[in-house]
This record gives sequence, structure tokens and C-alpha cells, in this order.
Amino acid sequence: MNASRLRLLALFSILGGAGLLVLGLWRPLTIVVDGETLRTRVWSRTVGGALAEAGVWVRPEDAVFPPADAPLRGRITIRRAAPVWIAGERLSLHLTTQSIAGNVLLEEGMRLFPGDRLWVDGNPAPPETRLDLRRPHTLQVSPAARREVQTPFGVERVTLGNAGLADALWGAGCSLHNGDRFVPGWDALPSESGAFLWAASRPVRVATSNGVITGMTTAETVGDALAQIGLAPQGLDYTLPPADAPLPEDGLIRLVRVRETVAVEQTPLPFDVQYQPLPDVEIGEIRIVQAGEYGVQARQVRLRYEDRQDEDGQDENGQETARTVEASYLAREPQPRIVGYGTKAVKRTLQTPEGPITYWRAAQVYVTSYSPCRLGIPNYCNETTASGQRLRKGLVAVTRRQYAALAGSQVYVPGYGIGTVADIGAGVPGREWLDVGFTDEDFEPWHQVVTVYYLWPPPEDLTWLIP
Repeated sequence: MNASRLRLLALFSILGGAGLLVLGLWRPLTIVVDGETLRTRVWSRTVGGALAEAGVWVRPEDAVFPPADAPLRGRITIRRAAPVWIAGERLSLHLTTQSIAGNVLLEEGMRLFPGDRLWVDGNPAPPETRLDLRRPHTLQVSPAARREVQTPFGVERVTLGNAGLADALWGAGCSLHNGDRFVPGWDALPSESGAFLWAASRPVRVATSNGVITGMTTAETVGDALAQIGLAPQGLDYTLPPADAPLPEDGLIRLVRVRETVAVEQTPLPFDVQYQPLPDVEIGEIRIVQAGEYGVQARQVRLRYEDRQDEDGQDENGQETARTVEASYLAREPQPRIVGYGTKAVKRTLQTPEGPITYWRAAQVYVTSYSPCRLGIPNYCNETTASGQRLRKGLVAVTRRQYAALAGSQVYVPGYGIGTVADIGAGVPGREWLDVGFTDEDFEPWHQVVTVYYLWPPPEDLTWLIP
């Protein structure tokens, strides 16, 4: 190998060694900023120099691991400081990497004492509350203070802080109940002005239709006590004792629930019966021209009911205590029943043992007989009829209603013969009746249903035929 080639080989060796040395000094680096990863190469040998060379800026409040003056190891982790506003006499901005609210305050030199109240973003929170540093927060401290509170046992001094008035009293050993009253409020803070008051409640029992409900109240009257425990009377409800009465010594209140309904009561009104002659209908026939309809008398009635518990603890629900008629009116007028009776006379003839007869009506009649001393009255005789004639065979009696129309007319009774209507009898209820007359000497007993023929001419008054 000649000298020139050896010199060239030596030169390449020197250049290759220098290149390897340079590559060894240009080192790879991983930078993680709040979870985001950046990979690069740097010449620097320290953390601070590498960050500056990579163009990553940091603030004094940011957390850098390893520290800026530490030797570079190939990885740097940065946690950016988050803004936290601290409200005091003035609003100040604090940058921190602390995620615990109490530690942030310590960085600002603010120490929390027992009874102090911490607010995080406007809400009460304990000092160990963890902050989400991805967004800004506001911290505020209400220092605890000793305040005088008027209690049922006198004036007490308690420490008010983030617990509020009720918790401060409880911490001082006071027994509190749901019905107690606090002024200005159970969660009052020392920053609030005015008197601080705790009024202890007393037990009350309310007897309702659903049982006895117990509660606690500071009210002086029955009505206020019911309002405090959520059982205020509604509408027509009332209490025993009355709502404006002082709370009873035994604490027992009776609450009577009152409800009203409006009902319409209907009373049927009877209809009249009217009679109408029918000239085209044969005598003796009855037809209903109009059936008739009941009317309705209505009245509007207000009904009051009470639900309560009696003195023995028994429920008395749905008791009607009053009814008031508010209106009365005729809802429907009655329609009369119209009964039509035939007035058309039809002359008919019949052969009888006594000879032919002409009649206008034949009917099944219950026939009895009587004589002067067989009138149905013990030890009494009378032979004078209503027409003034002496009772004998050939005279017959009908009811008073029939007599007014038939007096003097004649009937044919088979087995008896022709009789003239001349007397009035009592009749038999529910039957058409005729009493044939005899003297005492020729008396014949009759108690049978017979077809009786009413001889021509018919009377003008036919209303007696109507049942």
C-alpha cells in the first residue's frame, strides 16, 4: 500500500470517529406536559437547558421533575400550575400545583382553625376537598367567631363557623329537634348581623281521621302549630280547640276535615187522571188515550261531611253534619193520564123466558139479595128505598156512584127478572155489584156472578163505568 492511500484511510477514520462522537452528544429526550408527550433530541446535559433548547417554557409555579438543575436522564415531566382565586379582603390570584384546597391556602399562608368555614366555588366544602386543576377555582374562608345566643336556658356563647348556628349549638351539647326555631336561621354564620336566638320546640299531637300525628312546634297558638308541622286546616276544616286558641297543656289538637258536595234530590209528582168520552167507541169499553207521566220536583242540596276522631280514638269519617237547600225547581211537569170511555150506544135484543128484551150493555155482575129485615145490620129492618118506594121484588140496589146515573133505569137479571134501580147499597169492593130486592116473605138468597143486561135506553152519564 502506497503512502497516499494510507493517508486517505487515516483521514476517513478520523472523520468517522468525529461523527460518532457528535451522534453520541445529540441525545433523544421525552417531555411530558400535563399528560401530553413530546419527543425530540437535544445537546444539553441539564433539565433546564434541555427544556430551553426544546422551546418548552416553564413558570416558577410549575412543577418540573427532575428539577431544572438536575442532569438530563432522557425524560422530563412537567405539571403546569393552575389558577386559583382566593377571596379575602380582596380577590387575589394564586398559581399552584396543589390539588387539595387546604394545601393551597397554606401556600398563601392561610391556616384553617376549628369552626372556620371553607367555600369552594361558592359551595361549603371540607379542607380536604380535591380540586380539578384543569379549570380555575375560587376559595373563600369564613373565620369562626364566638357569638351570644339566646336559648331557653339563658344566654350561651357558642363558636359559629362553617357548621352554622344549629351545628354550633349541637356541638355545645344542646338537644335540638326538627321543630326548633332559629334566628336568623339554623345555618346562620358569624358574619350575619342581628340577634341569635334558639327557641326549643315542644311536642304536639294532632288527632286526625287517619290517626294521631306527632310533631314538634314552637308556636303559641293551635293554628300556628298546625302550620309549622304541615297540617294547616284547609277550606272549611276546623280544629278543637279553635285555631286562635293557645296551645293546650296536653298538646292534643283535634283536626276535623270538612268536605262539601252538592247533590240534586228528586221527588216524583203524581199525575192527575182525566176522563174523555169517545164517541166512536161502544159503551162499556175503556181505552187509555194517554198513559200519564210523573213529574219531578228537584232541589239542589249542599251536604257537609266531617272526618274526625272522637274522644275515644275511634274514627268517625263521612258523618253528615249539615244539609242546606240552595234551590228548588220543577224539573218536569206531570202529564195527566187520559182515560177514554165509549159513548156509542148499540141496541141489541135478547129472547128471555120473560120475553124479548132490548139492552145496551151486558156485563158480569156479582149479584146478592136483600129484604127489609136482611140489610146486613143486626136487629134492624127498613122497607123504604132511596127512591121512596117500598122494598119488594122488582126493585134493585146499586152503589151510590151508579145510582146517580142509573136511578129509574131497568136491568134484566136471569133467574130474577126485570128490576128497576131504586135503592143504594154498600157494594162489594173490587167488583161490579147488584143487590136484587125481595120482601121478607118471598126472600131468595143470591150470591153469584150473573150476566146482567142493562135495558135500553142508556143513561146520559156513563162515567160510572170507568174503573
